[in-house]
Amino acid sequence: MPEPVDAADAVEMRAALAGLRRTSGLPVVFGGLLADARHARIGELNGAQTSALRGLVISAGSGLGGKAIALARPCAVTDYPVSRHISHEYDTAVAAEGLRSVVAVPVVVRRSVRGVLYGALRTPVTLGDRTFDAAVAAARDVEQALVVRDEVRELLALTRDQVAAPGPGAAPGAWEDVREAHR
Repeated sequence: MPEPVDAADAVEMRAALAGLRRTSGLPVVFGGLLADARHARIGELNGAQTSALRGLVISAGSGLGGKAIALARPCAVTDYPVSRHISHEYDTAVAAEGLRSVVAVPVVVRRSVRGVLYGALRTPVTLGDRTFDAAVAAARDVEQALVVRDEVRELLALTRDQVAAPGPGAAPGAWEDVREAHR
């Protein structure tokens, strides 16, 4: 089973979903980040009438979101319950929420899928370009936020390593002297 995702990263997902709902007019949006290479957990819901989707673990290749994860590209269905283009492991949860038309867009960071965003209607209609564009833009918002967070984490790790191992020629108490000067 996947591990929980970082709380700060989940905030980015929540903000992107709120923006997606606002810009697309889709009544239901949801999504989650990957906790390992093959599984995402739906952690954020906006507009849902039930909690059937919350906590659902999506496996790469399974269902619409799993297909988007596996292909690393947006996927959509006009009528989820009867679509022959996806597998149907998640039909019970989708039916409980009453979803029909659904789009799933992967969040891709440096060529690796890191999450998936969904937007849905409760009627079976073809989703247009405006909806796709809004979903892709929301996924890019999450992508950009994750890129920045990754870079910050890398810089912090480098800084920690440099502080832990001062350069050659540094006096043994050099960092203590710096701390004392700042006090």
